[in-house]
Amino acid sequence: MDDFLAHTSRWRTTLLALSSAAFVALGLWMAGAFGPVPEFRRYPAIFVSGLGWVSVILFGFFRVVWVKKLFDAPEQLRIGQTGVRSARWSDATIPWSEIIDVTAWSFNGQKAIILHLRDPARFPGRGLTAVFAKTNRSLMRGDIAISLTGTDRRFDEAMAAIARFRSSSPPLRRV
Repeated sequence: MDDFLAHTSRWRTTLLALSSAAFVALGLWMAGAFGPVPEFRRYPAIFVSGLGWVSVILFGFFRVVWVKKLFDAPEQLRIGQTGVRSARWSDATIPWSEIIDVTAWSFNGQKAIILHLRDPARFPGRGLTAVFAKTNRSLMRGDIAISLTGTDRRFDEAMAAIARFRSSSPPLRRV
């Protein structure tokens, strides 16, 4: 049985980076960087300007993330006999014996695979994924969130691979 692999999609990642740039430009316009702050009857200028700067910061950050992804290792997710490896989380493969459950999380059409681990401390994240891990745990009710955004594979393909490989691995023992 071949491993399931999800690689960075250059096309999708470039599109996400360009979309982020467009929101940065929109935020700059709202903040008044290109002239006076636009006027809206329902919102005071200070609110519009503040929202513009929030957009610049947030989508500027996302743009940096997406551009960086263009130069990262192309393999983002591997699901196989030995377990699950998410490059965004760490370099370690999490063995099936340590994964006690796999669930799905969805919000506004965005889906994520949620891994529930026997001992999450054994598989620490890195970078920003580690910084936001606690927030993700409380929001998504799991230990590791895996998104396929910006990859060449789909959520349902990954879930099918998980079902296939989990069924061929030794049965899980709940602790």
